[in-house]
Amino acid sequence: MNPGEKRAIADFTDSNVINVIVVHDPADIDIAAFGLDAAKKIADDHYTVLFSNSASPDKSITMSRLDSGTLFSIYPEKVPGHIDRITITATHDTLPLQRATVLKATINNAVTVDAKPHLGDEKAVMLLDLYRHNGAWRLGAVVQGFAGGLAALVTHFGGEVDDGSASSPAPSTPAPAPIPSAAPSAPVSLSKVDLRKQQVGVSLKKAGIEHEKTEVLFVIDGSGSMAKLYSNGTVQETVERIAPVALRLDDDGTMSTWFYASRCKQVEDLTAINLEGFVARTLPSPGAKIGARETGKKGFFGGAVKEGGDSIGYGNNEPVVMNAILDAEPSHRTKPLLIIFLTDGGIDGSTSKEIIAILQRISNRPIFWQFVGVGNANYGVLRKLDTIDGRVVDNAGFFSVDDLSRISDDQLYDRILSEFPAWLKAARAARIMP
Repeated sequence: MNPGEKRAIADFTDSNVINVIVVHDPADIDIAAFGLDAAKKIADDHYTVLFSNSASPDKSITMSRLDSGTLFSIYPEKVPGHIDRITITATHDTLPLQRATVLKATINNAVTVDAKPHLGDEKAVMLLDLYRHNGAWRLGAVVQGFAGGLAALVTHFGGEVDDGSASSPAPSTPAPAPIPSAAPSAPVSLSKVDLRKQQVGVSLKKAGIEHEKTEVLFVIDGSGSMAKLYSNGTVQETVERIAPVALRLDDDGTMSTWFYASRCKQVEDLTAINLEGFVARTLPSPGAKIGARETGKKGFFGGAVKEGGDSIGYGNNEPVVMNAILDAEPSHRTKPLLIIFLTDGGIDGSTSKEIIAILQRISNRPIFWQFVGVGNANYGVLRKLDTIDGRVVDNAGFFSVDDLSRISDDQLYDRILSEFPAWLKAARAARIMP
């Protein structure tokens, strides 16, 4: 089918499920399905299905990854009446989609829409529509897009972009005139996670590593001096801002996560789907065993603290979590590992010596530590990471911010990724990894 063509679904399949397979290369092109109302606007946040929301509540639209692309399974009889149209889209943070090796949708192995021959400088494109007409479902080949990328696409569908930077876009090829309607807010996954993930891509391109794939691990300071940052929501917001680094860099879009204080604990992996309330849900208490004696203290979120049990304590002990992570590492790693390490400082002389020894000992392994200081406190050796000798390569970076809420996402990602590219180059030159 060429752009503009329409066909009845019944003409080419009698199946009760419509399987749309979008084959795309590069793999980091994001494919999404937007459930729209009769005015072609976002009808319900829950019916926007993408990497951060893999299924609608009733499972009438589901998404799964394939080795060569993305599969949507759509059950028309289950789609609620307020969803009039399902639009399948493709976006990339930095790459004009014309430069993709392949971008093609196949519907029930019977009909194909090949977008690539019809594209120009678009970074976001509507590939096809599945829509209701006179009580039946039809398929329309669209292939219309926006040079502005995901933000322009969200705005076109009536969503709101958090940073307010997106204006009403002009399609690079003619699109149907929008029908006036109340514009609902875009889902959280679109206005925050997805746009931040694309901003990470912009930072990666500036650093010259936009095609790099690496595992990402997150370490969060859970010491007592962080209490205010937990209770006022700063830590949760920081987690939501940093998670897109893993979503963009890591093949499986997950980030192993650890909390530490005097001791440490690994919690559930951070993903796009479990971001909401992640910190309050996973932060180990100073004493989590039921029936343990209460200390009379209150935890970071107001609950009573209990002594004993699964405790990480209150003090700072960076080496304990560094060693625990290394102990859990596979014996032979070939893919690089980026560890983002959030700390409010309080690092004394003996702790500094232990950190130095660890960084020296593992400098021949494909692991880079990016420390982020948030307490304007004593950071000890972290301020002198570039001067540590006795290493095969410089395997750690550090920056501090008095208030994370005062720096923009693009500034945050630029700083997180500022030293990582140089380490990648040095580590490969030293044959630490392929």
